[in-house]
Amino acid sequence: MEKKNILFVNDEMTMGGVARILNTLLTYIDRDRYNVDLLVIHKRGELLSEIPEGINVIEGTKFFDTVDVPLDQSKGKYLIKKLILLFYMKTGFIKKKIEIERKKILNKQYDIEFSAKEGFCTIFTAYGDSKKKLNWVQVDYKESNYSRHHMGLVTDALKRIDMNIACSDTVLNSYKELFGVERIVKIRNLVDEARIHRLSKETAVTKIDKDKINLICVARFHKQKGVDRLIKAYAKLKDYYKLTIIGDGELKDELYELAKELGVFEDIVWTGIMTNPYPEIRQSDLLVMPSLYEGYPTLSIETLLSGTPVLSTEVAGIKEQITKEEYGWVIDNNDDEVYRKLSEIKESKTLLNSYKEKLADYHYDNDRIMRSYYEQFEK
Repeated sequence: MEKKNILFVNDEMTMGGVARILNTLLTYIDRDRYNVDLLVIHKRGELLSEIPEGINVIEGTKFFDTVDVPLDQSKGKYLIKKLILLFYMKTGFIKKKIEIERKKILNKQYDIEFSAKEGFCTIFTAYGDSKKKLNWVQVDYKESNYSRHHMGLVTDALKRIDMNIACSDTVLNSYKELFGVERIVKIRNLVDEARIHRLSKETAVTKIDKDKINLICVARFHKQKGVDRLIKAYAKLKDYYKLTIIGDGELKDELYELAKELGVFEDIVWTGIMTNPYPEIRQSDLLVMPSLYEGYPTLSIETLLSGTPVLSTEVAGIKEQITKEEYGWVIDNNDDEVYRKLSEIKESKTLLNSYKEKLADYHYDNDRIMRSYYEQFEK
């Protein structure tokens, strides 16, 4: 059987959910069936180094240098380039510009083109000449509409997309309602099970407290992740818990100041970004995910694979994951609930240990998920 050419398109590869799950999909895809290229429109990011071996990586032209950079973070010549890009977007000239720029970097006909991130990548894919065009949707658009400044442009682009692939029921319904798309299916995200098992067995660098329940939070320091909720709850319950927070981001100073005001800054273990957080997750008693919104959080699945239960606010996709008692708890999405639940289980270390024992047999069905992707590739 002749191999098909498939192009994946992402804007960048910085540390985060989309780049991580994209790398997982690139790991699982059958190279005997597909010649795989990855276009990184603005080639930057920590996860470039984790792109699987053998994937042909293509870099976008200089025109796209600010495609993934917010306007308020653009300075000097990059501010000018950002304003030019926004001019093309607002006027609709971006459609023709994409055709021109694609010819500079793409030298083959693709049977399938897969936009890995909704928004600009959707537009880029829509106005190309690939035979089949797919669009990945990873965000609950009712909670965060990243296309709100270019709704007409994205809506028109979606008319040229053959199928949209949403990661959860909530994400599917939100996208369908907002953009009026009918061609949309749900396929859950893959998680690299073997990788998580291997990495989680490495040696942890932080210490646990055997006399307390050891909580862990792994998050980008962004409003979406709700880390402040956890800090506030922990400040009232620190006699029962030890808290480790893995992450960094634009709210670092704000979160540090909050912890100092509440008198718990020195009690919290702040690790910064860790390329391998899984040993820390594995040794912990409970991972807390206090997010305001998600699409289909892979961290929770990775945590279960590491053998640790999860306490999560109710976000898109989470109830499709926390389906057994030993997997943990899903709580209402507000500040009070984080504190209430932690207060309720503050002396439940024995229960959490029993959950961890049961999670030794946890398995995630990647094979079934991959078959669903192939069905869309081959239709």
